[in-house]
Amino acid sequence: MRILVLGANGRTGRAVITEALSRGYLVTALVRDPFSLAPHDGLAIVHGTPMEMPSIQQAFEATESGDKPSAVIVTLNSPRTSDNPFAKSVAPNRLLAISATNTLQVAEMHGVREIIWLSAFGVGTSSVNLPLVMKLLIKYSNLGKAYEDHEEVDKIMRQSDLNYVLVRPVVFNEKEKSSVEELGEEGKGVGMFDAISRSSVASFLVDAVGSKKWDQQAVVIRNS
Repeated sequence: MRILVLGANGRTGRAVITEALSRGYLVTALVRDPFSLAPHDGLAIVHGTPMEMPSIQQAFEATESGDKPSAVIVTLNSPRTSDNPFAKSVAPNRLLAISATNTLQVAEMHGVREIIWLSAFGVGTSSVNLPLVMKLLIKYSNLGKAYEDHEEVDKIMRQSDLNYVLVRPVVFNEKEKSSVEELGEEGKGVGMFDAISRSSVASFLVDAVGSKKWDQQAVVIRNS
């Protein structure tokens, strides 16, 4: 089985590729810079951007053997000049929303129904359980732009009849992979200091491929 990864240049995208390949999946990675990823058996690297539909189309048709992706994992983010929430945004306007629309359209053209999308805790129905500090950061820092884009993606996905999963992790850290706790769509019970390792998120995203548990739903996750 082949998985298409969008956002493969990023830290989480790279972790997803590593996780998927370690499980024996074939992977196609759509990246802006084809030299940013090291060659690997089972990995097809395609140059392009998900903001352009022909790039996604090319990614679906990239392999010489003709084996097309059966699922899509999207780990796109809205980049800033640093991880500081007040750092300047360098993301194109509506990066996530445009990419979501393009991904859904091309996936439908190829009969692919599984779309696993990396969202964020605080998006959509989970905003009710977001700690006050995070609400203030989203309102007054450049995190707001990313969350606005994620909110639009949430609406776009929910209008689709494909088997999307919107994965809403709490704050990331760089610890080792460990067990993941699922807290439903709203994330009831999330604490201010809850976190999840990037490798745990990557593992959960790959776990969602082929699973029907969260089809057409969102799920908040943290390390247990």
